[in-house]
This record gives sequence, structure tokens and C-alpha cells, in this order.
Amino acid sequence: MKIIAVTGGSGSGKTLFTNLLVERLQKKTTVLPLDCYYKDRPDQIPNDKYDFDSPQSLDFDLYHQHLNLLNSGESVKMPHFGYETGKRESGFTEIIPEEYLIIEGLHVLLHPKIRGMLSFSFFMDSPLDVAVCRRCIRDIQEYDVTAEYSLIQFLKFVRPAYFEYILPAKKHSDLIVENNFQTRLDLFIDDFLLNNQL
Repeated sequence: MKIIAVTGGSGSGKTLFTNLLVERLQKKTTVLPLDCYYKDRPDQIPNDKYDFDSPQSLDFDLYHQHLNLLNSGESVKMPHFGYETGKRESGFTEIIPEEYLIIEGLHVLLHPKIRGMLSFSFFMDSPLDVAVCRRCIRDIQEYDVTAEYSLIQFLKFVRPAYFEYILPAKKHSDLIVENNFQTRLDLFIDDFLLNNQL
């Protein structure tokens, strides 16, 4: 199995890029999003005060364990996380090993033991003004929050985590993908796969 990482800051286009890549690699691909591996939020900390962008909020031990199992040909039970409750849900999704495994998330390049398993990694690089606008629109549409709430969360948690953890991991990526406002990621991936083999 080849493990491919897609990372970058919030609003940089990681999920879109991953979906486009899956479409082109077709049924030979499975995805393990790091976002499914959040730890339970402590009850005494409300959602708007909890830092979901910190690596400490993620269960990297379980994530690495699942990566190892998939890499050895075994299926895993990927957890589900509820953002509204801030807790891991009771359900799960069975992930079966395929030819390609795409891991996607803010901090997938943070730990050397995960980086050492990768066949290739993409870093999605967007100007912060573009990323914050994308993130704000997504939050309003998908999470039913106000623009003010989204922007406060960006300044309070997202921006600091980007500079402290995510941007320094950029140097570990194999390819930096410049994703500006008008970038056609579909055409970029088509050209990349035409000239490169993952």
C-alpha cells in the first residue's frame, strides 16, 4: 500500500484536493481523515473555548495504530467525532486497505513516525486571506455559525496553530500546491498524474 498525505492550513483546500485525487485514482483508494480522531473535549470547556486546532486535541496514538494495521493489510474501525457535542460518537466506519491510502488533515506531517510511512505528501498552500474567507463560508454553510464566530475562532485558535505547527511542517512535504482563489485543482491533479506516478 502507498500512503499519501494531504496537509495544509484550515481553508487551504485539503478536502477538495483529496476528493479530486480519489476520483482520479478511482476505487483503488481509501481515505483516513485525521479529523475523525479528535479526543473527547473536556466537559468543563465549552466548544467555543476549546482549541480543536492544537495537535494535543488529536488521538495520534490511535491514528498511528490504525495506519500500521492498514499498512499491514488489516481493516480498521475509524471513529466518528461529533463537533456539536465535542465527543467521539458510538458509531464507526470500517476502512479496508486499498492500493492507495490518503491521510488528510492539519497535522499529518507533524510526527516523524507517520512521515516515515509516507510514499508522497502534498502541502496545500493558500494565502491566509483566501483561506480565512473559504473557512468562514464553509463554517456558515456547514456548521450554521455566524461570520463573527468563525473569524474569532480563526484569530484565537486557527491562525496561531498555523504558524506554530502547520507552516513549519511544510518543509517535510514532497510537493507544495499553490492554491489561490482561482486555482483549478482538477487541472493541476490531471497534469500531475499525467507526468508522475504516485
